[in-house]
Amino acid sequence: MASDATPARAKEDGFSLLEVVVAIAVFSLGALAVMNVLGESTRAAVADERRAIAAIVAENRLAEAMVTTRPPMTGVERGNERALSRSWEWEVRVSVSPEPRILRIDAIVREAGNSQVLAEFSSFRAAS
Repeated sequence: MASDATPARAKEDGFSLLEVVVAIAVFSLGALAVMNVLGESTRAAVADERRAIAAIVAENRLAEAMVTTRPPMTGVERGNERALSRSWEWEVRVSVSPEPRILRIDAIVREAGNSQVLAEFSSFRAAS
C-alpha cells in the first residue's frame, strides 16, 4: 500500500536562534545586576575605610588634648596630618562647657580638599 504522507522533516535537537538570543539577553541582565551590586559594595567599603581612618585621626587629636598636663587654651586649632597614605585636615575646638570648671573639646576631621566631615568626636576635661 502506498502512503500518502509526505516525508516529515527529521526532528532537530537544539535551540533555535531566537531562544539563544533570549537566553543571552536574560544572562546579560543578571550579570549587569551582579556587577552593579559589586560596584556598590566596593564604593561602600571605600567610604567605610575613609570614615575609619578619619575616626583614628580624630581620636588621636582628642588623646593629645587629654594627656597634656596643662589644659588646652580655648579656641580653634587647625592642622593637616598624613595617615595611611592620605592627607587629612583636622580641627580641634576647645570651649568652656556650661560647667566653667570643665572644657569641651571637639575634634573634626575631613579628607584634605573635601568639605565633608568624616569624623567628629567630643570629650571633656578639667579646665585646671
